[in-house]
Amino acid sequence: MTFFQRAKAASRFLFGNAYAGIRNTTRRAHRYTRNLGPEHREFDTGDREKMSAVMLDLRRNNPTVKAISRLRRADVVGPGIRPQAATGDEDLDKRLEELWEEYAQQPEVTGTMTVAEVQKQVAEMPLWYGDGGLMLARGGQVQVIEGLRIGEPGNAYGISTPPDPSRVQGVEFAKAGRPVAYHIGTREDGTLKELQRVPVRNFAFHQKLMRPGQLRGVSELASVINLLQDLDEYKSVEMLAAKIAASMAIAVTREDAHDFELANRSTTDGDERLQTFEPGSFNYLNPGEDIKVISTGGRPNSQAIMYIDHCLREIGSAIGIPLEFLIQNIGGSSFSASQGVVLQYQQTVEEEQRALEPVLNKWWKWKVVEWLKSGAAEAPTGSRPFRVRWRAPAFRWVNKAAQVQADRFYVQLGAMSLDDVTAQFGHEASEVMERKAKNISAAKEIAAKYDLEDWRELFNDVQTTAGVDMMALRDSDAQ
Repeated sequence: MTFFQRAKAASRFLFGNAYAGIRNTTRRAHRYTRNLGPEHREFDTGDREKMSAVMLDLRRNNPTVKAISRLRRADVVGPGIRPQAATGDEDLDKRLEELWEEYAQQPEVTGTMTVAEVQKQVAEMPLWYGDGGLMLARGGQVQVIEGLRIGEPGNAYGISTPPDPSRVQGVEFAKAGRPVAYHIGTREDGTLKELQRVPVRNFAFHQKLMRPGQLRGVSELASVINLLQDLDEYKSVEMLAAKIAASMAIAVTREDAHDFELANRSTTDGDERLQTFEPGSFNYLNPGEDIKVISTGGRPNSQAIMYIDHCLREIGSAIGIPLEFLIQNIGGSSFSASQGVVLQYQQTVEEEQRALEPVLNKWWKWKVVEWLKSGAAEAPTGSRPFRVRWRAPAFRWVNKAAQVQADRFYVQLGAMSLDDVTAQFGHEASEVMERKAKNISAAKEIAAKYDLEDWRELFNDVQTTAGVDMMALRDSDAQ
């Protein structure tokens, strides 16, 4: 140690660290004794598989995690995130959108999912696996790849050994850390088999980066996975306490009937001990035995609901979902507070929708190239066939009447288009106008059939208004 290093160490001993946050304590020592490396070292293949297994189990059995899954699917994707071509050529835009609508019915290799359903699967992947994506297969269809299918071949014990230093947990990368290929296989009996190398151009990878240069994603629920399990155990204990408090069993000691009691209490497995009490039951004890009242110690806890709500808020805050949405109880406060909660959650939904756009853009470009090569569409000179705008379903307000008025005002100003408004319901403006035109045409036929003076009497059409200067109108009449 040099003189300056010794002097620095002595000053720290005398005056302490400049930042109190880095001072060691008994409980915090483990945080300062590790050199934080890249995520593939901090979160290796074995850890990834264990966490995914826990998360999938919670998804099946935990109502909170099930609610998170439902909200991610219903609010982020909903009826589907639809493309609006922006090539600069109206005919090409219309043709590409028609081709996509036809393709959207069965875009996946198994033929069991629509585009919207594929989008929902991809949107959920960061929750359970940390990452995943779409393999752009031959024939123009995609294959949904879960994060656990990306990796290295495992041995009989499921331990993966990367054969190449340029590969990390199934991701092959260049010197600069840029991914060049993904190694994807099938998972059987806990091991990854039949791996194939998929170039990055044929795979749309989806993850949420925690730090630059990260090659694999980490589950979004990683920071609250212990809290989720603790909350499950806590609710189980409170439920047990409630059952015990609600139960009443009586034990009777009988003298001079030792042989009878042994025979009466014998079980098929030979266990003669009285181990459980059923509510409302009478149990007979052996001579010399006695019973003490089993007390729950003031349980169930009257503050349990408040504590559970606090834990759920903490879990929801980690992924941007307010408690009111997790437990479907948004009307417990004032109207303005409810609107604030909705707007807070709206930010999360819109961020999730933006996170999907890189995957969707790659998917769109891949399909457009295929259509152009096959002659299904032709791109005029000067057009930009790969430009696209994704119209996600908008998040509706609590006050629908106010939302309609706001949408109408924005359309009048030109800040929004009819496509933006109809996208909130999963439709295009052209579709809505065509349906309205058919309704008007049918209304005219029905009005003529029944001798009505005006077809508008059949339904309320959209009213239009105009502002007029009455003085100018009077002057024009006088002329």
